[in-house]
Amino acid sequence: MGGLKISEEFGDKYRDWLDNSIDNFQGIADLCAAFFRRAFDALNANGIFGLIATNSISQGDTRLAGLAQIVRCGGMIRFAHRFVKWPGRANVEVNLICSGKLQANSKPLLDSKAVEFISSRLDEEPEAEPATLHINLNKAFQGDVVRGAGFLLETAEAQALLHSDELYRECVLPYLAGEDFNDRPDQHPSRFVVCFHDWSYERASNYKRAMDIVRTRVKPERDRVKQKSEREKWWLFGRYRGELRRATRGLSRYLTRTLHSEFHMIDLADSGWIAGHAMAIFAFDDFFHFAVLQSNIHEAWVWKNGSSLESRSRYTPTDCFETFAFPQIPREAARAEAERSGKSYHEHRHQTMLVRQLGLTKTYNLFHKRECSDADIARLRELHAEIDRAILVCYCWTDIDPGHGFYQNERGHTRYTISPTARREILRRLLALNLEIAAREAVSETPRRRRG
Repeated sequence: MGGLKISEEFGDKYRDWLDNSIDNFQGIADLCAAFFRRAFDALNANGIFGLIATNSISQGDTRLAGLAQIVRCGGMIRFAHRFVKWPGRANVEVNLICSGKLQANSKPLLDSKAVEFISSRLDEEPEAEPATLHINLNKAFQGDVVRGAGFLLETAEAQALLHSDELYRECVLPYLAGEDFNDRPDQHPSRFVVCFHDWSYERASNYKRAMDIVRTRVKPERDRVKQKSEREKWWLFGRYRGELRRATRGLSRYLTRTLHSEFHMIDLADSGWIAGHAMAIFAFDDFFHFAVLQSNIHEAWVWKNGSSLESRSRYTPTDCFETFAFPQIPREAARAEAERSGKSYHEHRHQTMLVRQLGLTKTYNLFHKRECSDADIARLRELHAEIDRAILVCYCWTDIDPGHGFYQNERGHTRYTISPTARREILRRLLALNLEIAAREAVSETPRRRRG
């Protein structure tokens, strides 16, 4: 059961009991982490237990509250079989895990392969936690949480409102959903939304026709919700990202991607649009940051530190962005080359999508398809490799051979990416750089937000 649903299903008192009775059971950890902790605590010195869990057990707050605590307390993960397709009707992957307190003589088994160690992330890398970096705070955000389908308008209805009075341009705005971003060749919003920002009821009432829509279509639903603030301020979004507006003030566009996606795909979006809850927004508008975030260097970090939903990555800004160590003061020439590479890649990809009339997802399906040797897709791969090499120069890691090619990932899916050897070395150096930056911030007494 998802962490936020624990309170919804069983009440706040049960959630408080979990927090108080199980050490370090915080954040939005799934309930399954509590079962793992209880099973481990019940073992004698020679005991071992086995449980089945979804992929979240090795990710995010659930990992921190469950397997990470077990490993920290001297537990050993003896066996893990990942990404097992559930045999029932549910379309879900599970992990089969065995853990115990006794350090066995035989090596642990990870996906039927003997390894030296299985970490709480269910990989064979050393157990280590990246720190949240103060320098990265307030630069990446989730989009607005509308909380009410009645706020959304089809284009014809929205245009009628906008043509009736220019006043409505302040509160009837294009709404960017994940489907628009991933599937439309132009990536433009297909709907509009009534957005009263953080306005008072009195101010919002000046936009009579828009308010009538919200009162009729949203208020009846909001009257039944549990959250007092959403009942009382029914004309406002459930979560309007004021911090996002402050961070992007002065920008006509910003970088964005969907929170859940099969592929790691960054692009630019108009800052005048309302980005929905399915979007992650980055407070940058330049092609240097586009190149860094689109690179396989950042993608490797995302898959390592984010979470997943089935075979899709889940981009959580706290885990994927706030811990990510950007190049530290790259040389001017290196930064300029990375920006040039990023712009060339972006322009070619955009043109390819328009000519083929494909969205991002279908374009990257071709990008990762070994059998596709079309000139435009082959060129896109070349430009992606250029981005990766340019970003490695910005890090001064030119000794790493990215080894671009087609490789199978942990789930057996073929991807055009950097080699497994390069990925492991890049992740090792990114973690070391993260801890180095965090140590500098601690010395300078810069306040850093606690994780987990």
